[in-house]
Amino acid sequence: MSENDRSISFYFFDIDDNLFFLPTKLYLWNAETQSEREVSSGDYTYIHDQLGRVGEWQAWSVREGFTYRDFRDAPDVVPSEQAFCKVLLEAVTSGMQWKGPSWPLLEHAARNQRPVVFITARGHAPETIAAGFDALADKGYLHSRLNILGIYTVSNPDVQKALGVTDPNTTVPSMKKMAIKAAVEMGLEKYGKTPPHRFGISDDDPNNVMLAINAMRDCKVKYPDKRFFVINTNKDHYVKLEVFPMDHPVTADAQGKKLLSKEEDG
Repeated sequence: MSENDRSISFYFFDIDDNLFFLPTKLYLWNAETQSEREVSSGDYTYIHDQLGRVGEWQAWSVREGFTYRDFRDAPDVVPSEQAFCKVLLEAVTSGMQWKGPSWPLLEHAARNQRPVVFITARGHAPETIAAGFDALADKGYLHSRLNILGIYTVSNPDVQKALGVTDPNTTVPSMKKMAIKAAVEMGLEKYGKTPPHRFGISDDDPNNVMLAINAMRDCKVKYPDKRFFVINTNKDHYVKLEVFPMDHPVTADAQGKKLLSKEEDG
Protein backbone atom coordinates (compact mmCIF):
# COMPACT_ATOMS: atom_id res chain seq x y z
CA MET A 1 0.00 0.00 0.00
CA SER A 2 2.86 2.38 0.71
CA GLU A 3 6.40 2.94 -0.54
CA ASN A 4 9.60 2.39 1.45
CA ASP A 5 9.48 6.02 2.56
CA ARG A 6 5.94 5.34 3.89
CA SER A 7 4.46 7.60 1.23
CA ILE A 8 1.01 6.81 -0.14
CA SER A 9 -0.84 7.70 -3.32
CA PHE A 10 -4.30 9.15 -2.68
CA TYR A 11 -6.93 8.98 -5.41
CA PHE A 12 -9.65 11.65 -5.57
CA PHE A 13 -12.49 11.18 -8.07
CA ASP A 14 -15.40 13.04 -9.53
CA ILE A 15 -18.12 10.49 -10.35
CA ASP A 16 -20.33 11.37 -13.33
CA ASP A 17 -18.70 11.13 -16.77
CA ASN A 18 -15.37 10.57 -15.03
CA LEU A 19 -15.80 7.19 -13.33
CA PHE A 20 -19.14 6.27 -14.86
CA PHE A 21 -21.38 7.16 -17.75
CA LEU A 22 -24.76 6.88 -16.08
CA PRO A 23 -28.19 7.53 -17.60
CA THR A 24 -29.14 9.88 -14.75
CA LYS A 25 -30.92 12.92 -16.21
CA LEU A 26 -31.09 16.59 -15.31
CA TYR A 27 -34.20 18.64 -16.00
CA LEU A 28 -33.97 22.19 -17.33
CA TRP A 29 -36.91 24.58 -17.05
CA ASN A 30 -38.33 26.92 -19.68
CA ALA A 31 -40.44 29.54 -17.90
CA GLU A 32 -41.79 30.89 -21.21
CA THR A 33 -43.36 27.60 -22.26
CA GLN A 34 -43.72 26.16 -18.74
CA SER A 35 -41.95 23.00 -19.85
CA GLU A 36 -39.06 20.77 -18.85
CA ARG A 37 -36.27 19.40 -21.02
CA GLU A 38 -34.13 16.52 -19.86
CA VAL A 39 -30.42 16.40 -20.64
CA SER A 40 -27.65 13.97 -19.79
CA SER A 41 -24.95 14.91 -17.31
CA GLY A 42 -22.40 14.78 -20.12
CA ASP A 43 -24.36 17.26 -22.23
CA TYR A 44 -24.95 19.46 -19.20
CA THR A 45 -21.19 19.95 -18.84
CA TYR A 46 -21.30 21.92 -22.10
CA ILE A 47 -24.76 23.44 -21.69
CA HIS A 48 -24.68 25.00 -18.22
CA ASP A 49 -22.48 27.95 -19.24
CA GLN A 50 -24.91 28.73 -22.08
CA LEU A 51 -28.08 28.87 -20.00
CA GLY A 52 -29.75 32.27 -20.23
CA ARG A 53 -27.45 33.45 -23.01
CA VAL A 54 -28.39 34.26 -26.58
CA GLY A 55 -28.79 31.05 -28.53
CA GLU A 56 -30.48 27.69 -28.16
CA TRP A 57 -30.41 27.74 -24.35
CA GLN A 58 -31.44 31.35 -23.71
CA ALA A 59 -34.89 30.48 -22.35
CA TRP A 60 -33.70 27.54 -20.26
CA SER A 61 -32.59 27.62 -16.64
CA VAL A 62 -31.92 25.56 -13.54
CA ARG A 63 -35.09 25.15 -11.49
CA GLU A 64 -34.54 24.93 -7.76
CA GLY A 65 -35.68 21.60 -6.36
CA PHE A 66 -36.38 20.05 -9.76
CA THR A 67 -33.34 20.15 -12.06
CA TYR A 68 -31.19 17.87 -9.91
CA ARG A 69 -33.92 15.70 -8.39
CA ASP A 70 -32.39 12.46 -9.68
CA PHE A 71 -29.08 13.44 -8.06
CA ARG A 72 -30.60 13.51 -4.57
CA ASP A 73 -31.80 10.85 -2.13
CA ALA A 74 -35.42 9.96 -1.59
CA PRO A 75 -36.57 10.30 2.03
CA ASP A 76 -36.95 7.22 4.21
CA VAL A 77 -35.13 4.91 1.80
CA VAL A 78 -32.06 2.92 2.88
CA PRO A 79 -28.80 3.76 1.03
CA SER A 80 -28.65 0.53 -0.98
CA GLU A 81 -32.16 1.17 -2.35
CA GLN A 82 -31.61 4.77 -3.39
CA ALA A 83 -31.81 5.74 -7.06
CA PHE A 84 -28.02 6.16 -7.35
CA CYS A 85 -27.40 2.53 -6.42
CA LYS A 86 -30.17 1.23 -8.65
CA VAL A 87 -29.10 3.27 -11.69
CA LEU A 88 -25.46 2.29 -11.16
CA LEU A 89 -26.21 -1.43 -11.04
CA GLU A 90 -28.59 -1.16 -13.99
CA ALA A 91 -25.86 0.55 -16.01
CA VAL A 92 -23.16 -2.04 -15.33
CA THR A 93 -25.47 -4.93 -16.21
CA SER A 94 -27.14 -3.34 -19.25
CA GLY A 95 -24.36 -3.78 -21.77
CA MET A 96 -24.03 -0.01 -22.23
CA GLN A 97 -20.66 1.74 -22.19
CA TRP A 98 -20.63 2.65 -18.51
CA LYS A 99 -16.91 2.84 -17.68
CA GLY A 100 -15.60 6.40 -17.60
CA PRO A 101 -12.04 7.48 -18.38
CA SER A 102 -10.91 7.23 -14.74
CA TRP A 103 -12.31 3.75 -14.14
CA PRO A 104 -8.88 2.06 -14.57
CA LEU A 105 -7.51 4.31 -11.81
CA LEU A 106 -10.31 3.22 -9.49
CA GLU A 107 -9.62 -0.43 -10.31
CA HIS A 108 -5.96 0.12 -9.43
CA ALA A 109 -6.92 1.81 -6.17
CA ALA A 110 -9.23 -1.06 -5.25
CA ARG A 111 -6.66 -3.73 -6.09
CA ASN A 112 -3.94 -2.01 -4.08
CA GLN A 113 -6.16 -0.59 -1.33
CA ARG A 114 -5.13 2.98 -1.98
CA PRO A 115 -7.15 5.60 -0.07
CA VAL A 116 -9.88 7.06 -2.28
CA VAL A 117 -12.04 10.15 -1.99
CA PHE A 118 -15.16 10.94 -4.00
CA ILE A 119 -15.90 14.61 -4.66
CA THR A 120 -19.10 15.07 -6.62
CA ALA A 121 -21.78 17.65 -7.31
CA ARG A 122 -24.41 15.08 -6.37
CA GLY A 123 -26.46 15.67 -3.25
CA HIS A 124 -26.85 12.12 -1.95
CA ALA A 125 -25.84 11.19 1.55
CA PRO A 126 -22.25 9.88 1.58
CA GLU A 127 -23.61 6.54 2.78
CA THR A 128 -25.52 6.19 -0.48
CA ILE A 129 -22.39 6.64 -2.58
CA ALA A 130 -20.51 4.15 -0.39
CA ALA A 131 -23.33 1.62 -0.77
CA GLY A 132 -23.11 1.87 -4.55
CA PHE A 133 -19.39 1.15 -4.61
CA ASP A 134 -19.76 -1.65 -2.07
CA ALA A 135 -22.33 -3.24 -4.37
CA LEU A 136 -19.91 -3.06 -7.32
CA ALA A 137 -17.25 -4.83 -5.28
CA ASP A 138 -19.66 -7.43 -3.95
CA LYS A 139 -20.75 -8.25 -7.51
CA GLY A 140 -17.17 -8.55 -8.74
CA TYR A 141 -16.83 -5.34 -10.74
CA LEU A 142 -14.07 -4.21 -8.38
CA HIS A 143 -11.30 -6.38 -6.93
CA SER A 144 -12.37 -5.58 -3.37
CA ARG A 145 -14.26 -3.03 -1.36
CA LEU A 146 -12.61 0.36 -1.53
CA ASN A 147 -10.49 1.97 1.15
CA ILE A 148 -12.69 5.08 1.28
CA LEU A 149 -11.09 8.01 3.04
CA GLY A 150 -13.94 10.45 2.44
CA ILE A 151 -17.03 11.21 0.37
CA TYR A 152 -17.98 14.80 -0.42
CA THR A 153 -21.36 15.09 -2.11
CA VAL A 154 -21.15 18.86 -2.13
CA SER A 155 -24.84 19.55 -2.86
CA ASN A 156 -25.81 17.70 0.32
CA PRO A 157 -26.65 20.16 3.14
CA ASP A 158 -24.89 18.08 5.81
CA VAL A 159 -21.73 17.86 3.70
CA GLN A 160 -21.86 21.60 3.07
CA LYS A 161 -22.13 22.20 6.80
CA ALA A 162 -19.13 19.95 7.45
CA LEU A 163 -17.13 21.91 4.85
CA GLY A 164 -18.07 25.20 6.47
CA VAL A 165 -20.18 26.47 3.57
CA THR A 166 -22.31 29.34 4.87
CA ASP A 167 -23.22 31.26 1.71
CA PRO A 168 -26.05 29.55 -0.24
CA ASN A 169 -24.66 31.09 -3.44
CA THR A 170 -21.37 29.19 -3.20
CA THR A 171 -20.82 27.44 -6.53
CA VAL A 172 -20.26 23.72 -6.99
CA PRO A 173 -16.68 24.22 -8.27
CA SER A 174 -15.91 26.35 -5.20
CA MET A 175 -17.31 23.70 -2.87
CA LYS A 176 -15.32 21.04 -4.69
CA LYS A 177 -12.22 23.14 -4.13
CA MET A 178 -13.00 23.25 -0.41
CA ALA A 179 -13.56 19.48 -0.42
CA ILE A 180 -10.21 18.80 -2.11
CA LYS A 181 -8.34 20.77 0.53
CA ALA A 182 -10.33 19.13 3.33
CA ALA A 183 -9.58 15.68 1.91
CA VAL A 184 -5.84 16.41 1.73
CA GLU A 185 -5.88 17.45 5.38
CA MET A 186 -7.84 14.31 6.29
CA GLY A 187 -5.33 12.12 4.47
CA LEU A 188 -2.37 13.73 6.19
CA GLU A 189 -4.06 13.47 9.56
CA LYS A 190 -4.73 9.76 9.10
CA TYR A 191 -1.55 8.66 7.33
CA GLY A 192 0.98 11.13 8.70
CA LYS A 193 2.32 14.50 7.58
CA THR A 194 5.96 13.46 7.36
CA PRO A 195 6.02 11.06 4.34
CA PRO A 196 6.11 12.62 0.84
CA HIS A 197 2.59 11.53 -0.10
CA ARG A 198 1.02 11.99 -3.55
CA PHE A 199 -2.49 13.34 -4.16
CA GLY A 200 -4.32 13.28 -7.47
CA ILE A 201 -7.82 14.26 -8.55
CA SER A 202 -9.61 13.51 -11.81
CA ASP A 203 -12.60 15.48 -13.12
CA ASP A 204 -14.23 15.99 -16.51
CA ASP A 205 -15.79 19.44 -16.02
CA PRO A 206 -13.50 22.29 -17.20
CA ASN A 207 -14.78 24.63 -14.47
CA ASN A 208 -14.08 22.05 -11.79
CA VAL A 209 -10.66 21.29 -13.25
CA MET A 210 -9.59 24.92 -13.00
CA LEU A 211 -10.55 25.16 -9.34
CA ALA A 212 -8.99 21.74 -8.70
CA ILE A 213 -5.72 23.15 -10.00
CA ASN A 214 -6.15 26.13 -7.68
CA ALA A 215 -6.86 23.83 -4.73
CA MET A 216 -3.82 21.68 -5.44
CA ARG A 217 -1.70 24.82 -5.85
CA ASP A 218 -2.78 25.98 -2.39
CA CYS A 219 -1.95 22.54 -1.00
CA LYS A 220 1.46 22.59 -2.68
CA VAL A 221 2.24 25.94 -1.08
CA LYS A 222 1.31 24.55 2.32
CA TYR A 223 2.97 21.15 1.82
CA PRO A 224 5.84 21.65 -0.66
CA ASP A 225 7.29 18.18 0.02
CA LYS A 226 4.10 16.48 -1.22
CA ARG A 227 3.15 15.94 -4.88
CA PHE A 228 -0.18 17.08 -6.30
CA PHE A 229 -1.77 16.10 -9.62
CA VAL A 230 -4.87 17.08 -11.57
CA ILE A 231 -6.22 14.86 -14.35
CA ASN A 232 -8.56 16.54 -16.81
CA THR A 233 -10.70 13.76 -18.29
CA ASN A 234 -12.78 16.01 -20.53
CA LYS A 235 -12.81 14.16 -23.84
CA ASP A 236 -11.44 17.15 -25.75
CA HIS A 237 -8.68 18.02 -23.29
CA TYR A 238 -7.49 14.80 -21.61
CA VAL A 239 -4.28 15.57 -19.75
CA LYS A 240 -2.49 14.85 -16.46
CA LEU A 241 -0.87 17.85 -14.80
CA GLU A 242 1.47 18.10 -11.83
CA VAL A 243 1.47 21.24 -9.71
CA PHE A 244 4.95 22.62 -9.05
CA PRO A 245 6.05 25.53 -6.84
CA MET A 246 6.99 28.68 -8.72
CA ASP A 247 10.69 28.30 -7.86
CA HIS A 248 10.88 24.77 -9.28
CA PRO A 249 13.17 24.33 -12.32
CA VAL A 250 10.12 23.37 -14.37
CA THR A 251 8.60 26.83 -13.92
CA ALA A 252 11.49 29.08 -12.94
CA ASP A 253 15.22 29.10 -12.46
CA ALA A 254 16.12 27.34 -9.22
CA GLN A 255 18.75 29.97 -8.48
CA GLY A 256 16.17 32.65 -7.78
CA LYS A 257 16.20 34.41 -11.15
CA LYS A 258 13.10 36.08 -12.51
CA LEU A 259 10.34 33.83 -13.78
CA LEU A 260 10.46 35.49 -17.22
CA SER A 261 13.57 36.14 -19.26
CA LYS A 262 14.40 39.68 -20.38
CA GLU A 263 12.98 38.86 -23.79
CA GLU A 264 9.72 37.58 -22.31
CA ASP A 265 9.36 40.18 -19.56
CA GLY A 266 7.26 42.73 -21.37
